[in-house]
Amino acid sequence: MKSKIAFGPLVQVRAFDTVAEEIRKVILDGDLKSGSRLPSERSMAQQFQVGRLTIREALRTLEIEGLIRIKKGGEGGSFVGGADPGAVAAIIRDNIILEGLSSTQITEARIALECAAVRSAVLSATPEDLDNIQRNLTETREVIGSTNPGETVSHMIRFHILIAEASHNLLFIMFVRALMEWAKSRPILPRWMPGIEAQCRSHREHEQILEDLKRRKAVSAQRHMKNHIERMGDLLSAKRGRRTSKQASLAVM
Repeated sequence: MKSKIAFGPLVQVRAFDTVAEEIRKVILDGDLKSGSRLPSERSMAQQFQVGRLTIREALRTLEIEGLIRIKKGGEGGSFVGGADPGAVAAIIRDNIILEGLSSTQITEARIALECAAVRSAVLSATPEDLDNIQRNLTETREVIGSTNPGETVSHMIRFHILIAEASHNLLFIMFVRALMEWAKSRPILPRWMPGIEAQCRSHREHEQILEDLKRRKAVSAQRHMKNHIERMGDLLSAKRGRRTSKQASLAVM
């Protein structure tokens, strides 16, 4: 009787991957704290019994992941990195670009994330956070109708990132920033810029959300955020008459 069992080919594990995984485990287990210096390349090469080139490849992998920082010079070396929302957001953004997102998916994700983030911001925002958001609104008002659409969109995108930062929740910050950075990177963006009236309305809605934050009105802040995200999605869908991934890149204002 013929066996139904099928075996796959063996996967050759590269030495630097094994070294990187061992160092990664030590860092994530908390045995090395943020800012701690790793042993020298020579020392690690001796401990792992591999060449220094293998150690360098492993460290380069961990640096790309944001787990360590490599400094050059007399005081240089490899150091455990602190949490970097920007670095993680870039990784998430790149995966979003590879996988692709529809307008419906981006709107659903934003409602879930940003409504939760704004609720947290109502509870956690500091006076400095509120000042930063107010400054953003002032600067945005000055560039509405600008001949450089990227400038206006960048300011409006920054508003949503600041809301996430005001939550002081690292996961909200990383994921909201990833969605915003993905949208800002889309090449279709300048050609789908909403008109001045739509920009002004978006700005007023941002002002209302800030007012909710100042008054610590969580339910109202969530409602206004949800309505704002849905309205922008509908507006951009109506411009084309149907939803496409191109429009998703602008449903961030």
